[in-house]
Amino acid sequence: MKHLLAALALALPGVAGAHPHVFVETGFEVIFDEAGLIEAVRVHWRYDELTSLYITEERGVDSDYDGEATEAELEALKGFDMDWPEGFEGDTHLTVDGVKVPLGPPEEIDAGFSEGMVSSSHLRRLAEPVDPAGVVILSPYDETYYSAYEVTAKTVLTGREGCEAELWVPDFDAAAEQLQAALDELQGAAQAQGLNEAEFPPVGDMFAQEVRVACDAGS
Repeated sequence: MKHLLAALALALPGVAGAHPHVFVETGFEVIFDEAGLIEAVRVHWRYDELTSLYITEERGVDSDYDGEATEAELEALKGFDMDWPEGFEGDTHLTVDGVKVPLGPPEEIDAGFSEGMVSSSHLRRLAEPVDPAGVVILSPYDETYYSAYEVTAKTVLTGREGCEAELWVPDFDAAAEQLQAALDELQGAAQAQGLNEAEFPPVGDMFAQEVRVACDAGS
């Protein structure tokens, strides 16, 4: 997916910010409570090599470039990607039957470093546990498309039997056409009204993968 996104970015001329700059391998753990309701989601991120290099240099990790990090360096890494602005809800989106489910702030924050790549994990509790009897969709995406997320690990389901998680991948050709249409519209509006880059439309969900969770009734 990383190479596909890069090729797509090169194919869309003339608009700065129209392609991702950060690539993140993603994994999820869906956690059920004793009643079989979804109560939390654990999120795992692993950053691309270039982004990892920026992060480690900024945090003073692996200064000897041996590919290893000390316990103190790992401690310094914790929370490097959790400095969220006020009102930001994160790039993990959960819906049930098409209705957005609010997620709480990150908890149990951790970080790692291996093979030159930085990783992190955190827990998001649901504001209210939800019944997985409906259509449950967990999707990672950045609305601005600055960061591109790819689900690379099998979703772990903890606390309930009889559930499955299936990965759905979008039609990238169709998404590219939608993105180009949005860019054409933006360019026309910019020429007419002098719009700036801050008004770039949210397009990240066009390329978003989905983890669809389904549970047997009564399991």
